[in-house]
Amino acid sequence: MKTENHFNNNNEARQILFHGGLMTLLSLLSGFTVYYALAPRISLSAHTVGLLQGATLIAIAGAWHLLNASPSYLKIIKYTLLVGFYGNWISLQLAGLWGAGKSDFPILGKDLPDGAAPWQNLTVTALGYLAGFILVSAALIAWAAFSKNKKQIQS
Repeated sequence: MKTENHFNNNNEARQILFHGGLMTLLSLLSGFTVYYALAPRISLSAHTVGLLQGATLIAIAGAWHLLNASPSYLKIIKYTLLVGFYGNWISLQLAGLWGAGKSDFPILGKDLPDGAAPWQNLTVTALGYLAGFILVSAALIAWAAFSKNKKQIQS
C-alpha cells in the first residue's frame, strides 16, 4: 500500500513538473506576441506571469512528496493548480492579443483600445475568474503541509 501511494505521488509530481516546463516554454514563446498584440503591456504581463507560474509549478513538484494527504485530495490540489494557472495565463494572453477585458484590469485597462467584441471580453473575464482556483490550491497545499507537521509534533 505504501509503495502504491509513493508511486502515485511520484506520478502526480511528474505531471506537475511537466506542466511547469510546458507553461515555462509557452510563456517564453509568448514573449514574441508582444509585438503583435493590441495591448502590448498586458501581453508582456502574460509572458511574465506565465514564467512565474511555471517556476511555481516546478517548485511545487519538488515539494510534492512533503504533502500528507490522500491521493484524491492531492488530485484536487493538482487540478485546481493547473486550471487556475492556465486560466490566468490564457486570460492575460488573450486580453493582450485582443485588447479585451478593459474592466478587468484596473491599472492596465485604461491603456486598452476600444473595440473588442463582447464575446472576447466575456471570454477574458471568464478565464480570469478561473484564477480563483489558485487561492483554493494554495489553501489546500498549506493545510496538507501543516497536517504533516502536526503529526510529526505529536510523535
